[in-house]
Amino acid sequence: MNAQDLEAARAVAFRFIGYMPRSRAEVERRLARADFAPEVVAKVVAECEAVGWIDDEAFARRWVEDRADRKKFGAARLAAELRRKGIDKESVTEALSAASEEAELERARAAARSRWRADVVAGLAAEARDAEKRKLVNFLQRRGFSWPIITQVLAETMANKE
Repeated sequence: MNAQDLEAARAVAFRFIGYMPRSRAEVERRLARADFAPEVVAKVVAECEAVGWIDDEAFARRWVEDRADRKKFGAARLAAELRRKGIDKESVTEALSAASEEAELERARAAARSRWRADVVAGLAAEARDAEKRKLVNFLQRRGFSWPIITQVLAETMANKE
């Protein structure tokens, strides 16, 4: 491992981290994609962790807060995204435990409101209305909400009369 390679890897890592927070695995993959030797990658990542530029637990907490509020995603979708980013299972569980079930239910309600237009659905025939219900359920499932939350949101939506 020569000093030139180390400096070049640091520059790539700093630029990559500078755009937005990244997980350890993302930085490792980025440096590996730039064809740096594994020992150079390990040294640069360790340096970044030592100064606090890479912190998977903090990254996971921020990711959950941001994506849950901004995108209205459920716990399953958030967990899958974090696992793809290389976050370990314990950190994922810890980050998701910070969000309450009531907050997730409210996110599901908000997501459903964005899809369900009561005034439009009310004028549909029963068969078309059932198709719209299925679309709403599928939408909430893709968003990562659990079945109990989906059924509760669907029941509330139907109670508010189509």
